[in-house]
Amino acid sequence: METLDYNQMLLISLWQYNHHGDEGLTPALFEETFGKADGSHYYEKWTGYFNRNLWDMIAYFRSEKKNGQKFCDMVARQVGLYQQNRL
Repeated sequence: METLDYNQMLLISLWQYNHHGDEGLTPALFEETFGKADGSHYYEKWTGYFNRNLWDMIAYFRSEKKNGQKFCDMVARQVGLYQQNRL
């Protein structure tokens, strides 16, 4: 395992608890990332089943590594927006 970077983990944590609506994971962003059908499905998992729990959602993709990476890239994009808006 590579070393976890504290500053990156802190930034992700701050984003998860403090982001504005447009910096979050929206239905439109899920559809843009995964397509309409899969985007709707994953958004429902994100909000309904996993209650926006980042760790649980990441684990959900364990057998779908490509989609798991898409999810992580989507999170990174929004974390970057969150960080940019606070500079």
